[in-house]
Amino acid sequence: MTLGAARWHVIAESNFAWEREALDWLRSQLPDRDPWHVWTNFEFIDDEGKVSEVDALVLSPAGLFLVEIKSRPGVLTGDVHSWTWNTDGRSTTVDNPVILANRKAKRLASLLKRQPAITKAKIRLPFVEPAIFLSSTSLSCRLEGLAKSATFQHGRPGSQGDPGIVGALANGITNRSATTVDSQQARAIARGLTEAGIRPSNKHRQVGDYRLGKLLSEGEGFQDWEAQHVSIDTVHRRVRIYTVASASSPEARATRVRQARREFEILEGIDHPGILKVKDYKETELGPALIFDHDPKAMRLDHLLRDYGKDLSVTQRLQLVRDIAETLKYAHSKRLYHRALGPQSILVHGIGIGSGTLHLRLMNWQTASRNVGESASPYTVHRTTGTQHVEDYVEDPGMIYLAPETTRADPAHGPSLDVFSLGCIAYQLFSGQPPAESVLDLAEKLRVGQGLRLSDVMDGCGARQQELIQFATCPDVLARYDTVQDFLDDLDRVEDELTTPDPEATVDPSVASAGDRLDGGFTVVKRMGRGSSSDALLVRKDGSDEEHVLKVACDVAHNDRLAAEGEVLARLHHQNIVAHRETLTVAGRTALLIKSAGSRTMAEKLKDEGRLSLDMLQRFGEELIEAVNHLEAEGVAHRDIKPENIGIAENRTGKLQLVLFDFSLCRTPADNITAGTHPYLDPFLTLRRPPRWDLYAERFALAVTLYEMAVGQPPVWGDGQTSPAMLDVEATIERDVFDPVTREGFTAFFSKALKREYRERFDNSEDMLRAWRAIFAARQTIHPGESGAAEGLAAIAMTATPLTTMAELGYSLEAQDILERMGIHNARELLAVDRIRFRYLRGVGDKIRKEIRLTAKELARLRPDLTQGRSTAHDADEEVGGAVSVNELAAQLLPRRPAGDDRPEEAALAHYLGLDDSVQAGTWPNLGDSAQANQVDRGTLTAALIKARERWLKNPAFTELRQQLDTLLRSQGQVMSAHESAMALLALRGCASQDDAERLRQAMAVLRAAVEAESHLDQPRFEAFDHQPRALIASASPWADYARQLGAAADACALADPLLPPPRVLETLEGVPLPAALAGEGAPAATLTPTRLLRLATSASRKAALSSRQEIYPRGMAPLQALRQSLGALIGAPQLRAREIQDRVRGRYPDAAAVPGRPELDRLLEAAGAPLSWDPSAAEGAGAYRLSTLGSVQTAGTTTVFSRHTTELAMRAGGDGAGAAAVAELADAAAIEERLTRSLQQGGLLVLTVPPRIARRAEAELLHRFGQPGTRPAPLQRVNFDALLLDALREQATAARVDWNVVLEADAADRGSRHWINLQRLVQRTLPTLRAALLQGSAPILLVSAGLLARYDLVTLISEVEEHAGRPGQTPAVWLLLPTTHQGLPVIDGVAVPIVNNIQNTRTLALAQAWVENKHRASIAS
Repeated sequence: MTLGAARWHVIAESNFAWEREALDWLRSQLPDRDPWHVWTNFEFIDDEGKVSEVDALVLSPAGLFLVEIKSRPGVLTGDVHSWTWNTDGRSTTVDNPVILANRKAKRLASLLKRQPAITKAKIRLPFVEPAIFLSSTSLSCRLEGLAKSATFQHGRPGSQGDPGIVGALANGITNRSATTVDSQQARAIARGLTEAGIRPSNKHRQVGDYRLGKLLSEGEGFQDWEAQHVSIDTVHRRVRIYTVASASSPEARATRVRQARREFEILEGIDHPGILKVKDYKETELGPALIFDHDPKAMRLDHLLRDYGKDLSVTQRLQLVRDIAETLKYAHSKRLYHRALGPQSILVHGIGIGSGTLHLRLMNWQTASRNVGESASPYTVHRTTGTQHVEDYVEDPGMIYLAPETTRADPAHGPSLDVFSLGCIAYQLFSGQPPAESVLDLAEKLRVGQGLRLSDVMDGCGARQQELIQFATCPDVLARYDTVQDFLDDLDRVEDELTTPDPEATVDPSVASAGDRLDGGFTVVKRMGRGSSSDALLVRKDGSDEEHVLKVACDVAHNDRLAAEGEVLARLHHQNIVAHRETLTVAGRTALLIKSAGSRTMAEKLKDEGRLSLDMLQRFGEELIEAVNHLEAEGVAHRDIKPENIGIAENRTGKLQLVLFDFSLCRTPADNITAGTHPYLDPFLTLRRPPRWDLYAERFALAVTLYEMAVGQPPVWGDGQTSPAMLDVEATIERDVFDPVTREGFTAFFSKALKREYRERFDNSEDMLRAWRAIFAARQTIHPGESGAAEGLAAIAMTATPLTTMAELGYSLEAQDILERMGIHNARELLAVDRIRFRYLRGVGDKIRKEIRLTAKELARLRPDLTQGRSTAHDADEEVGGAVSVNELAAQLLPRRPAGDDRPEEAALAHYLGLDDSVQAGTWPNLGDSAQANQVDRGTLTAALIKARERWLKNPAFTELRQQLDTLLRSQGQVMSAHESAMALLALRGCASQDDAERLRQAMAVLRAAVEAESHLDQPRFEAFDHQPRALIASASPWADYARQLGAAADACALADPLLPPPRVLETLEGVPLPAALAGEGAPAATLTPTRLLRLATSASRKAALSSRQEIYPRGMAPLQALRQSLGALIGAPQLRAREIQDRVRGRYPDAAAVPGRPELDRLLEAAGAPLSWDPSAAEGAGAYRLSTLGSVQTAGTTTVFSRHTTELAMRAGGDGAGAAAVAELADAAAIEERLTRSLQQGGLLVLTVPPRIARRAEAELLHRFGQPGTRPAPLQRVNFDALLLDALREQATAARVDWNVVLEADAADRGSRHWINLQRLVQRTLPTLRAALLQGSAPILLVSAGLLARYDLVTLISEVEEHAGRPGQTPAVWLLLPTTHQGLPVIDGVAVPIVNNIQNTRTLALAQAWVENKHRASIAS
């Protein structure tokens, strides 16, 4: 069987023994006959210039296969996007290698197709398919469904139906062709590979002083490589090469160079610890390259969350969210917007979860925008629609973090895009789950919840935590946070909600938040942000009510920089320059205590209100120029004048004044011409000889800032995109912005101040100040009278025409200016605008906004004839990426006829499609009903339908739609309900209608037309199948039958009360046999993911629905049952209004019956056992439900049964004090009983504490009550953790040939000794066994004797149990019994139990003696 040397082509020997071993095994199993050939260990450069390394390329009768070898032992799990290897107790997450292998296969196929050997032979090149060979014999592969695609182990070579790699190579993987590869094709392919230039991998490829190592990642047009300095092996870099093929045209190479230079220029001058720093730009043979910082130990955030997410504390999660937000805030202050942020673009450093602080860096700014403010209109209003490409939903995991408007957003809307991504990432950090499974799922969540709702998936979610995520991810751009600072302000409140800071403890300034104490007697009032060198905190010093700003160096490396800034500020005394109070040391780092520059910056004012009014511009402009004049007189350079560094504060009289702050660059050397911020940094400094910064550049930044204050945006040179230094033009002054009286003065001032030739600018600040004052000296302000405004408009309106101007309508000069910039010049254009745009104008004061809106409204009332024929916001739908929207498709379903040409058969066809209003939205009538409803013969309607099918088949828009539906069906498992398909079309294409019923009606009509058109083909790719209550769309009838059976199973599961846990439901659904066509040899056990299986089952059911937590429940579920099941969502906030309770329940169970309001809600909450009571004084007197406790045990559901018992016991007690105490004691015991019962039903982790003296009795009682046969969902099983660990440890010692006595001696050794460390390594090897025992059981577990968890530092296992217990395929419930006298949070031998989601003690329960002694049951029985 061994493949001969003539067919086994070793291009290069492998450097890895495991890879050589795998290749040798593969060679020994392949037949030595035509057309088999194998080429091993080579690289090729494709048509784009990308370098691809290949382990093996196999030519077999079934085709060409690009094989990647992975030989890691342990356990492999994962999904279609990433794999996690668990080896010796350590988890490592990587991107699914099939993705990269598939790209290589496509590139190799493209390269081969154009080789002369292939084209001249005129042969059909077989498909090049990717395959992953998992060659380790000690690997347990637990990949399932799509995650296992193209992945193979050794299998059973030579046997029929071999599921391994040899069988796959021999028979094909996905593209099974009816013809096999012959010898002629084999010879042509061998020659083609030689012509393509396959060669040994180049291990000595360099970029500058750095030698390239392994490929880190790749994207559209670039590859990222790990690199090491050729002389200093401790210096590592990340090298991004924008690849260019050697045969590329000069135009193609120039395009790549522009892309590379663009990313370099975007990041140039950006110096922040949270942004991956670009170090250099190099030209290479493969294309232009960028060199970045690189830490080999850093992890991507998505990989970190998979490997270590369970270990992250609440504090660490909050800090990661804050660090990301503050980095974005800094980037936005530099006018840098990421626009495509996701966990895949965030690197995390310092992975020592238990010890050090995590630091992160944002990368992948190639889609970013910078300096977009020059050309962006501040009046653009975006509305949310879908996107076109189904593949984006299935393949790219980063898409679920992008705002819905990303594909069509103007670059100026970068802030809102980044805020949305920030909200999605925060959602995942808080909940441990990604924001959605796909973009289709994300679109549905956003539509239903108007933003992501954390309480849908997370127990104990606080009200402010919920609002933070919901406002950040709101699909309506206007309702979303405007800035990252708004997000940070609310994050402070979330921290207050989730944490209780110790007022006496001091914290490091880098992680301090509101309420924290700092060295030196400071209390943090507010965290203001982080710059490139320091953290800024608003603080209050002990004994003083005055608030100051404390700037603390990020690390000691910046101490000198802050000290220099302090020295400069100490000698400056001016009312418009921030005042220095003292320089001190905080936490070992230099700090500056300075007076607050105000609660708002000029940048925030300009963003919120637009350009300044003339009187404000005059005063603030003078103050700023005077401040710079003072700096010149003192010989001080600011080096970073911009609106972000100008505060607006109140002086002693309450009058607003400017305050210039942030002198961190004041000691920057003059030969450093990149320090500062674009576009305020003089772009013409590079033209100086020699290039040096001077005071002309300082005044240039001043002029740009003044221009932005006057115009609302910085000045533009040329096209606004090309660097001004590259253009031979002067700045474009927006003359028309200024009113006629000051127009010439402003134009002359800014033309001079912004000159390319610095010698032609103002020579000093005093000259600038005189020129500035001269502009306003000639101004005569004209204020139009307001008296009689309404009467005046009424008179004007009577004679107005569509061409009446804004001035003629009586608008003020300020209003005319705004309308002019919006492109509105006359009455017709004014009334053609949707008035909601006027309500949300950016950069416009309330007075002007109100004037514009109300005048337009009044004109429309007085002259309705002027509004006839105008288009509104919803007259036509926006096209999304070239896709035709649903409403436009619906408009093409029927022929256009002149008015009065009514044809009964077309009316019947409209009824059949569901467009008729008499048809319930979302349903399809049959032909007979539609014919009868319109009184036409059924044959006539059938003929009309056949003609319509032919017409739809010829329509390109419907051809594209049918292709999209085919792709959608394949991505969703070959079958969907009609309702699912219609909702997907709405998400993919958008619809102009805002009425939900009408949107559904149009989508169902378009879907039916597509299905009917497809049925007219000889071989339809999909068809409709009758089913109640919703029709099914499937690729074949067996799939429709499969869905029907799943639906019936879901209906049966929905009848359970309480609801069945997801594992039980999945067990039932997986018992439904797959269609026979898929049950053949080598087919995977399941082709649908668990989540898709649940969604399909409920969609095909009659009465079942799917909750946000993957439970199956009955549609129309009673409010009482819905409340009982939603208790976890109701206990996170200290108070909830009735509407908030209804929203939280609806978020989990959207198809349940509506929860009523008060007073019925009071009774339902009591019956459901919710620890909530109505407080009419809460919510500022509006009334709300407050979280309450019962007896001494705080619980999430304790009044259903025992509230009645309490009444009976009170009657027996006779009302004395002892009797009341007995009543409370028994009530507590009854509460514990119900809590334990519900815990078993709902699943998850519960930590039980009990006094040591009754611990054994408690254990026995737990097993007696819940361990008997017949207990549902299954009897409780006792697991002794210490015994489990010792057994596993003995097995590992035997396998490692370590004497057990040596292990015992090591156990007695000192911590930190070599023997103890070796023992810890052995303990770590037991983790797979421990996890399997704790997480993969079929019955609930009572975990006892857990002392060794603390001794061997294994308490993080409890976090894993908390995360996984109760999930599909995992142990349904785990109770950890801890004998302890410790009050408060549970501990094991003094080590705190790490429970992440224990808000309001939902994960802990104290077993009272009354329950252990069974008094509550005994009293009821008596």
